[in-house]
Amino acid sequence: MSLYKNHQNELINSINLFLDNILEVNNNFEKLMQEFFLKNYSTVQLITEKISDLESECDKLRRDTERKIYKETLIPDQRGDVLGMLENLDKIPGQFQGNAHRINTEKPDIYEDLHDDFNKLIRNNSVCVKLLVSGSREFFTNPKKTIEDCLQVSKQESVSDVLSTKLKNTIFNNTSLDLSVKMHLRYFVEIIDEVANLAEDVADRLIISSIKN
Repeated sequence: MSLYKNHQNELINSINLFLDNILEVNNNFEKLMQEFFLKNYSTVQLITEKISDLESECDKLRRDTERKIYKETLIPDQRGDVLGMLENLDKIPGQFQGNAHRINTEKPDIYEDLHDDFNKLIRNNSVCVKLLVSGSREFFTNPKKTIEDCLQVSKQESVSDVLSTKLKNTIFNNTSLDLSVKMHLRYFVEIIDEVANLAEDVADRLIISSIKN
C-alpha cells in the first residue's frame, strides 16, 4: 500500500472520529431534554458540561483533520469541498452546545402540553443529524449513498419546519400566557429547529460536491 493511500486512510479515520463526536453530541442533547422535562436539573447541568467537552473535542478534531489535509497535500481535487464540509458540520455541535447552555441557564417554562411536540421536533432533528453523518461518511467511497442520505435530510428538515410552526401556533394561541412568555418559548423553538436548518445546509453542499466529484 502506498504512503499516499495510508495518509488518505488516516484522513478518513480522522473524519469518522469527528463524525462520531457529532453523533455523541446529538444523542446527549436528546438525553438533556428528557431530563429537563423531568425537572432533573442537576443531571441537565452534567449533560450540558459533557456536551461542552464533546463540542471542544469536535473543534480539535476538525482542526487536526484540516492540518492533515494541508500537511500531507491530500485530496487536492476535493480539498475545498472537504474543508467546507468540515467547517459547516462543526456548526452543528456548536448549535447543540449553545442550546444546552441556554436551556440549562434560562430553564424555560415549557408547559406540559408542549412536551410531546417539542420531543417530536427534537427527535426529528436527531434523524436529520444521523442521516447527515451517514451521508458524510460515504462521501469518499459511495457518493450515490451520500446523495440519497442528504436528500432525506432535506425531507426531514421540512418535517421540522412543520413541527416548529405547529409549536409556535400553539404557543401564541394560548391566551393564558403573557406575551413575554410566548416570546421566550418561541425563541427556544427556533434555536432547537436551527439544528435541522444547519443539517440541511451541509446536506445541500454535499449533494453538489458528490455530483461534481
